[in-house]
Amino acid sequence: MRYTFGQAKRLLAPYASAIGMLDVGAAVNTAIDELSRTRTWARMRKLVRFTIDGENFALPQDCGAIIRAAVDYVPVSVRSTEYEFLSSGPGDLDQFAETGYAPMHGIQRTGVYPTAYSPAAALPLAAFATAAPTGPLRVRGMNADGEKIVATVPVNVWTGYDDADTVDLDAISKTAWSFLEIDSVTVPDDGSAYISLFSVGDSLAALARFHPKVAIPEFTRYRMPGFSGTAGTTYRMLAEVHQKVLPLVDDDEVVPFDSLLPVQYMMTAITKMEAGEVETADKYRERAALMLVGREENELERQAPIVVNKLLEFSSGSVSDDWANI
Repeated sequence: MRYTFGQAKRLLAPYASAIGMLDVGAAVNTAIDELSRTRTWARMRKLVRFTIDGENFALPQDCGAIIRAAVDYVPVSVRSTEYEFLSSGPGDLDQFAETGYAPMHGIQRTGVYPTAYSPAAALPLAAFATAAPTGPLRVRGMNADGEKIVATVPVNVWTGYDDADTVDLDAISKTAWSFLEIDSVTVPDDGSAYISLFSVGDSLAALARFHPKVAIPEFTRYRMPGFSGTAGTTYRMLAEVHQKVLPLVDDDEVVPFDSLLPVQYMMTAITKMEAGEVETADKYRERAALMLVGREENELERQAPIVVNKLLEFSSGSVSDDWANI
């Protein structure tokens, strides 16, 4: 049975006060985040589709690492950040991968960044939201001279992304500093609205869209070495990704697990850990994870019988080797 965030807050309220959090929602979100990191759950993975029109691309904020991928209907390798530094690896892909060979080189993770995209040049920044936040949006980075700079980015109020093409670039509020690189972003986590960050040049260039409850945002970036770069060239990618659990905000959002008991046990584990009862906390944490293991094994149980018949080798309708039972 699935539960909404509102239901979880009502049912788990007795276990929230023990954690020392006055906000029941914060207590539930903390427990869900801890529980999601105990194992690579099947329900913590999802399939996403992208259209890639450049060498570098980023995953949405609720996506972690890519597990496997197919580009233009063909499975490709997914390489980690250390691939270029292996003694048997390709070396510097910026120099090695010739233009036009994508996706032969597969895709490569380039790391975790505070924004989905970097500014194309040293440009001022502006932010937009449907409601003004109560706190400041702070950005730290570097200007064109290599100097470290910090700025508060003004948050302009708009009705949505449809306004992007009609924004008066001379009238909007933006930073006095021009950012070439962005090192970190601090988002006001008052939950007022999603905030969109742009660089401001001849037009608005989207850099990221931030969740209203994540104070320090992170985005996983990848690249496809050897992208042709020809105007109009695109690739279609199907990817299975780790689902990054973001804090639940609205009462009608769905808890990612199909039972609240594991969440309750994880909340108790946190309580016991705060009280210094480490052994008891570990037992509750283990119990929470084991409950989800049992549910997942039941959900993913084979839907067809396995036939093993060693007496009738190669007979029709039988499988004679154990290795064939995948």
